[in-house]
Amino acid sequence: MRKSLLFTLPLLLTSYSAFGQGSLKVLTEAISVREVPNGNLIETLNKDQELPLRNLLGYWGRSEGGWLNCDYTDFKLPLFNKTGEIELTVAKALEDGERIKKGDVIVVYRELPQSVIGVFKEEPLEVGKDRVSVERDTFDVVVANFPIKLYDSFGNQVEVRAGIPLLKNSTGYLFSGHFWERAERVDKRVEVNREELLKEINRLIDIFNSVKLSSPLSKRLGYYVKTLPVRSEDLQLEETPTGTGAFLKLRYQFITKDGRKIRGRKTRLFLKRSNFEFWKKLTEKLFNSGVNKFVEIDVYRFNGNGGFEKGGFVASSYHNFREGKIKDYESFVENSESNLIEDLWFFADQVYERLEGGDD
Repeated sequence: MRKSLLFTLPLLLTSYSAFGQGSLKVLTEAISVREVPNGNLIETLNKDQELPLRNLLGYWGRSEGGWLNCDYTDFKLPLFNKTGEIELTVAKALEDGERIKKGDVIVVYRELPQSVIGVFKEEPLEVGKDRVSVERDTFDVVVANFPIKLYDSFGNQVEVRAGIPLLKNSTGYLFSGHFWERAERVDKRVEVNREELLKEINRLIDIFNSVKLSSPLSKRLGYYVKTLPVRSEDLQLEETPTGTGAFLKLRYQFITKDGRKIRGRKTRLFLKRSNFEFWKKLTEKLFNSGVNKFVEIDVYRFNGNGGFEKGGFVASSYHNFREGKIKDYESFVENSESNLIEDLWFFADQVYERLEGGDD
């Protein structure tokens, strides 16, 4: 019996993907639905679309049509999903001892007149009955869909990752050899210092503009594409229980070498690679400043008629950033969601590559 519990219980409490019925809402301009996580594209969902959420595997969710990156969504699931039941006799410690403390739980496999013998944290242990309360109960095997914190009545707490199984009965939770009375979802929203972030964004914009102003291309043309300063209203934060996302609005306009705005022409961007490199730097800055869900950069160009029109977007996932999947130009393009109108660009791709030292 001892060997059975030592081996069967750890196997029962292994991590796996959560399964249940939830919902999601697309927060960014658009996201891709894929056959499997990071797999082939099936379709595209647009902002504010709502769908059922069936599975959650890490930060990937499975809906009706396939898998999508939940960093780009506001998603909801039950706190736990029940996956089974197990009947156990357990002994809860009433006092601190050499190996156990108040609230620790021994899974009992033999009860003697004066003591119980069982398993505590996968090790055999015998303890006197005067030091424990013994009960037999049916426990639900549940899986946390989100990071949670568990609390006991002695002031202890522990954080549990999403996807980790626990045992639950009518009075609390059995986890890591301890009994916990209460479980709460960990709120992943963060405080972002908007003022400091705006200063840093505009500092990067100033550097980028200086490089473009002094480039051989602007000397040859007599003008360049200026990224206008980001105003407070151009940075919008999206707060959800699973994290904070950011929308950054960038406005572009042709400016002559002597600083005059060109008002009668639609602005088009030069050099795709350098612009994507700049968007990558801004995205990294936002993620390093506390944003922990997504960054969407919305590109607006002067419309030649006194205003600005949207030319598309580039959105990146925090988990892709954290896993090193947007470390350079190629990986940023490959692992970001984007849709930029062709009319936004001034030259053909082959010209960009030659000007930036690519293949001749």
